[in-house]
Amino acid sequence: MQVEITAAGASLTAGVRARWARLRLRAHSLAAWLELIRNLAVRDVETRYKHSLLGLYWALINPLITAAIFSFVFGVIFHASSKPIPYVVFLLAGLTFWNFFANGVLSATGSITGNAALLAKIYFPRVVLPTAAVLARLIDFGFSLVVLAVFIVLYRVPVHLGTAGGLLLLMGLEVAFTLGMGYLTAALNVLYRDVAQLIGLVLMVWMYLSPVMYAVDGLPAGLRAVLLLNPLGALLEAERDLLFAGHLGTSGIDLWASAAWTALVFVGGLAVFKRIEPLFAEVM
Repeated sequence: MQVEITAAGASLTAGVRARWARLRLRAHSLAAWLELIRNLAVRDVETRYKHSLLGLYWALINPLITAAIFSFVFGVIFHASSKPIPYVVFLLAGLTFWNFFANGVLSATGSITGNAALLAKIYFPRVVLPTAAVLARLIDFGFSLVVLAVFIVLYRVPVHLGTAGGLLLLMGLEVAFTLGMGYLTAALNVLYRDVAQLIGLVLMVWMYLSPVMYAVDGLPAGLRAVLLLNPLGALLEAERDLLFAGHLGTSGIDLWASAAWTALVFVGGLAVFKRIEPLFAEVM
């Protein structure tokens, strides 16, 4: 009996050690992939602005020029109103959050086909490439936030810093939604190179169907409900509401629906990517 108990104890100890070893191996692999994502994201940013006279300053110039053009067209010509917030600040806030999504999806779309040589040299999970491409756009997002902060100070617009936690949560949902779309378009672009051309048109239409240049609260109820079916539209409206109003103007149903869409797009995009991944080497 004593021998059996000792053998059982030794077996249990060996099993625990084996599980612990597997957990350590997985943790080490995860740390290595995270480090690879970080390095690729940094390389993406460096390559993007390499041999440029203004370098990272373009991350400041682009949102400024875009905001100036849209402010003139919609604010001066079409008399768009966003009272009590100055329209240029209102618009710049919408563009800041939208541009992260649009630029992230565009970067992710070409991340696999643009790194064919790297894929042929070493093995690593291919999903790392679109992930790094999206996360690299957080650098541009940070510069855009600086521009937005300057305009907020210049126009003396009150903001609600107490909602920072809610903003981070909403931004986390936007990052997840962007990653899911990026996985989907990156994989499909390997099979059909038209995707890279098509996605620019889709994003242009998508922007006008999202509350980037206008607020939905002044629209008819039916149209407002339709526009907020757009999962990104509800996120953009909620992010701007938390920043300037300190509370959510969108309903909880819209945000829960947006969260559900985000989960579906992220899981679905990743599943499609994994399904097509074995074909990458053959197609490229």
